[in-house]
Amino acid sequence: MRYKITDGIVEATIDSHGAELKSLKFIENNEEFMWNADPEFWGRTSPVLFPIVGGLKANKYSYCEKTYEMGQHGFARDNEFEITFHGKDKIIFLLESNEKTLKNYPFEFKFYMEYSLENGCLSIEYKVENLSHEEMYFSIGAHPAFSTPVDENVKISDYYLEFEKNETASILPLEGRNISRNTIKFLEDSKKIELSENLFKDDALIFKDLNSKKVSLKCKKNARVVTMDYSNFEYIAFWNKVGAEFVCLEPWNGIADFIDASGKLEEKDGILKLKDQEKYKASFKIKVKG
Repeated sequence: MRYKITDGIVEATIDSHGAELKSLKFIENNEEFMWNADPEFWGRTSPVLFPIVGGLKANKYSYCEKTYEMGQHGFARDNEFEITFHGKDKIIFLLESNEKTLKNYPFEFKFYMEYSLENGCLSIEYKVENLSHEEMYFSIGAHPAFSTPVDENVKISDYYLEFEKNETASILPLEGRNISRNTIKFLEDSKKIELSENLFKDDALIFKDLNSKKVSLKCKKNARVVTMDYSNFEYIAFWNKVGAEFVCLEPWNGIADFIDASGKLEEKDGILKLKDQEKYKASFKIKVKG
């Protein structure tokens, strides 16, 4: 079921299935900023990544000498969330561990997703509670796809990503669904990434520990801007399905398995951990302008 929140400037629509952001509109002109989830290219809009980010080697991991299976980006995106609060400008979703999740992930938890709007800015907050009587290992991330509409006047090459600071940075390249240790130099004292038809032909661009904490998706031909503040996150990735009119801005705390990963959950790169009964919180913000 879909639910709406608004601050009078922007309206957001979120689906309880996966607690997935489906729409983000300027009310004044009804301008949409989210991808339309066309299944010909990619049938999702903004999946929630939990309790892993990316893919595992052979879709498996081990914990306490037992092997578990889990698909790419975990299971939260494919589960129905409960509504714990729904106000005019805020909504809170909850996913709790259950018999089904425990088969693939041996920890008891509560996972909250909070969406709130204020002054045209959407805040998305993750809260994780470890209900197990042991350390809980997890990753968390976002995958929102923002539309890049094209027509006879606007091409994909008119769009670009712009960091708040100049960066000299390499990307962590994907090999299949796993990450190579052989980083590739990508930015040299620059803050811009120009979009093109083939920019993502080799999959996502993944950066770690950039100096910038904000990035904007802009267009040279109009005033359309999406700005994301990802201050709470270690990684930022960008992705597009070649030929589709969107680009994903993905803040992550966690990453896919490296090709040399041991497969042990405790040793996974970027893994977060919570002590018994401990709580975790992280958030990011999206500001849109048309």
